[in-house]
Amino acid sequence: MRRYLIKRLLATIPMFFLMTGVFFALQNYLPGGPVQEALAQIRGQNESSRGDRSFSVEDIQRLKKDLERQYGLDKPIHVRYWNWVKAVAVLDFGDSTTTRQPAMETVASRIPVSLGFGIPGFFLTYLICIPMGVRKALRDGSKFDAFTSFMLFLNYSIPTLVVSVILLLVFCTDRVLPGGAIFPLGGIRSDDFDSLTAFGQIWDFVKHMFLPVVASLIGGFTVMTMLMKNSMLEVIRSDYIRTARAKGLSERQVVFKHALRNAILPLMVGIGGFLSSFVAGSIVIESVFGVPGMGLQFLDALSSRDYNIMMAVVVIQSLAIMFGQIISDIAYVAVDPRIQFK
Repeated sequence: MRRYLIKRLLATIPMFFLMTGVFFALQNYLPGGPVQEALAQIRGQNESSRGDRSFSVEDIQRLKKDLERQYGLDKPIHVRYWNWVKAVAVLDFGDSTTTRQPAMETVASRIPVSLGFGIPGFFLTYLICIPMGVRKALRDGSKFDAFTSFMLFLNYSIPTLVVSVILLLVFCTDRVLPGGAIFPLGGIRSDDFDSLTAFGQIWDFVKHMFLPVVASLIGGFTVMTMLMKNSMLEVIRSDYIRTARAKGLSERQVVFKHALRNAILPLMVGIGGFLSSFVAGSIVIESVFGVPGMGLQFLDALSSRDYNIMMAVVVIQSLAIMFGQIISDIAYVAVDPRIQFK
C-alpha cells in the first residue's frame, strides 16, 4: 500500500502539468482577454473625457503592445506557461485583472462557501442513498421498490435548473405557501448577520444553504441509489450469502456484516469526488440561489477573461480531483482488505 501511494503521488506530478497545461493553452485561444478589456475601458474613458475624438490606429497598436508587455502576453505560450509554473510553485497566482487583488486571496475567500455547499451534499447523498438502495434490493419487486423507483426516475428526469427554480418559488416567496417564505431568497447570510450570536450565525447560514444543498442532492441521488440497489442484488444472490444463511446467521448479520461490505464497493469509486465537490459546487445552483461559491466565481472569471482567477480555480480543482482518486483507492482497501495493489 505504501509503495502504491508513493507511485500515485509521483504520478500526480505529470498529470498536474498535463491538466493545467492543456487549460493554459486553451484559454489563450478564447476570444477577448485582459488586453482587449483594458483597451475597451481606456476607449470608454477617452470618449467620455474628449468627446468624439478617438484613438488613432498607431495609438491603439502602441497601447496594445504596452498592455501585452504588462500582462506578459508578448512572450511565446510555452515561456508564459513555464513562468506561470515557477510563480505557482511559490503560491503566486498573480493579481486578478478585474479586481486588482491577489488571485489566490480572491479564490480562497470563496472556499468556505463551497465547503458549506459541498460537504453536506456529499454526506447526505451517501447517508440516504445507501440505506435506500439496500432496502430496495431486499424488497426487490415490491410496491415500495416500484414506487421509489418511479419517484427516483421522475426526479432524475427534471433538470437541476428547473428543480432549483421550483424550490425558490415555493419556499422563498409568498406566492405558494400560505405562511409566506420559509427560507431566504438568496445569498449566504442575512443583512443583520454580524449582529447575531454565534448560534444565530450558524442557523442563519444553514437556512441560506438548505435549499441549494437539497437541489444538489437531486442530481446524483437516483444514480447512487440504483447503483447501490443493483450491487446489493448481485451480492445477496451469491453463493457465500446462501452459505451464511444456511449456517443459521440472522438476516441482519447476513446483510450488514457480509453483503453490505462487498456491495458498497462500486460506490467507493466516487467517494474521492467529495474533494472536487467541496471546491467546485454547481454553477447552475449557485447562479439560481445567489451562492458566491467557486463555481460561480469561475464562470464570472471566464466571462471577463480573468486568466489568473481561472487558473487558480483550475489548480485547486485539479489537485482535488487527483488526491480524491487516491482517497478512493484507500477507501477500497478500508472496505475490502483483499485488494492487492501489486
